[in-house]
Amino acid sequence: MKIIVNIGRRGFFKSGILIVGGLILGFAMPIGGRLTGATKPSEESSELNAFLRISKNGLVTIFVNHSEMGQGVYTSLPMLIAEELQCDWHSIRVEAAPVAPAYNHTEWGIQGTGGSTSVRSEWIRLRQVGATAREMLITAAAKIWNVDRQSCRAYNGEIIHTSGKKLSYGELAEHAAELQLPEGVHLKD
Repeated sequence: MKIIVNIGRRGFFKSGILIVGGLILGFAMPIGGRLTGATKPSEESSELNAFLRISKNGLVTIFVNHSEMGQGVYTSLPMLIAEELQCDWHSIRVEAAPVAPAYNHTEWGIQGTGGSTSVRSEWIRLRQVGATAREMLITAAAKIWNVDRQSCRAYNGEIIHTSGKKLSYGELAEHAAELQLPEGVHLKD
């Protein structure tokens, strides 16, 4: 049996305003997260690549190039970078990537989201982003300490030398940003 509901023009507009208003409020006020609109790099942060910026206070800003529509890409994609980067998850801030060719979908060649492809298409690229930044930070620390880079490792937002010396990512970001991007970085198992 079909039930036909007649709704007047005024009721239709009231319902529409409530629904749209709720959607706008839901996107403008994320609960418990630190989602922000894309911002210009400040003088106190260093951009290591298109997806990653580290501030002097150690805050790691990750730019996500896929739309968050309830499927969790603002968690899953930053986690790919954070895991390879070896940083503290609490120091991560997520921002929507601006429109630029660097953020194009790896399969489609345009910037877009759909078809459950976000993680699958970014799996390798974002892991390489994190691993590249990690290697740049290790190289920067080794240069500062004048030691072999093999004697340094990344852990929890710091580069640690075998002697026990430590430098935070925030202290190293500016030096690392001046380095050339390494090729063929090693990804974690």
